[in-house]
Amino acid sequence: MRDNKRRNLSESSRQKPIHKKRWEELTSRQKRLRRTSLEVMSSLRKSSNKKSLSKIAKEKRIAPSTVIKNTKAFKKVNNKWIVKKRDSIPRPMTINENGQSKTIQVRDSRNASKIGKYNFAIKTFLESGDKSKLVKFRNKKVKDIDGNTHIFETDVTKIIKINERIESPELRDVYAA
Repeated sequence: MRDNKRRNLSESSRQKPIHKKRWEELTSRQKRLRRTSLEVMSSLRKSSNKKSLSKIAKEKRIAPSTVIKNTKAFKKVNNKWIVKKRDSIPRPMTINENGQSKTIQVRDSRNASKIGKYNFAIKTFLESGDKSKLVKFRNKKVKDIDGNTHIFETDVTKIIKINERIESPELRDVYAA
């Protein structure tokens, strides 16, 4: 009996922490926790220390300790939890490439930020017709978690066609499900 308990404990302690697991390795509960934790981190990074971790976590209905534990993207400064500038949390993101909308998994916040800015440039173009924001992404690349390179689609004709194929483009999530 003791050997079974000891074996189960050692197996569970060898499992990867949630923040290091790939998206497809997560349970549905863990995916929900990661998505919410990433939203909290994003809000904190955008707020420039105007809001606290506990306040934003409460708004998102998640415990601050859960966010800290599942992301390992915080440091304590002057007895206050501060989100780090970068993290290494894998996350699925949607991009346009070769005339198609694709979901890729990126390795960290830097690549996720690039894709977020690209998706915002697409949204701006689709709403206003101003393609100047897309020019910055011409021939720009992003690497996925497996090291594959993806080139951002900047051909406005293809972007319009991709958008027409999406059922509700205004509801398109930055983070894929």
